[in-house]
Amino acid sequence: MLQLTRGRLVAVAATTAALVFAAQGTATAAPQRAVTEGGYAEWNADPYNGIPGDAIRACDTTADGWGIEAWLDIDRNGTVDRIASTRGKDAPYCTGWVSGNIEPEGRPIQMWAVTVKGSSTKEKGGLIWSHS
Repeated sequence: MLQLTRGRLVAVAATTAALVFAAQGTATAAPQRAVTEGGYAEWNADPYNGIPGDAIRACDTTADGWGIEAWLDIDRNGTVDRIASTRGKDAPYCTGWVSGNIEPEGRPIQMWAVTVKGSSTKEKGGLIWSHS
């Protein structure tokens, strides 16, 4: 029977932990979704399955005359830096991915899903806090 000394047990535990953390660091994630009345907005931090990184898009799922916008605030400073909008399109409709590299990597972002019509904007819907 294999006997583990205290030193070997520590080495095995450390190796296992290193493999688990290394695997987590290289994993890719699907876009995150923020839901609002009539649709949703998505944020994709890193390239994934053909989707560009640092990208947003808006999806209108309800034919109610309202559209959906994704509002991206880089650095969470209150300024909307990027918008993806379904204005003028019939539902169901999703915009293409609106992207552009955000440097340096890891900058904080927030993205809202917002319901819009003409010059009217409903209260901000779902919110995502993430990083580039």
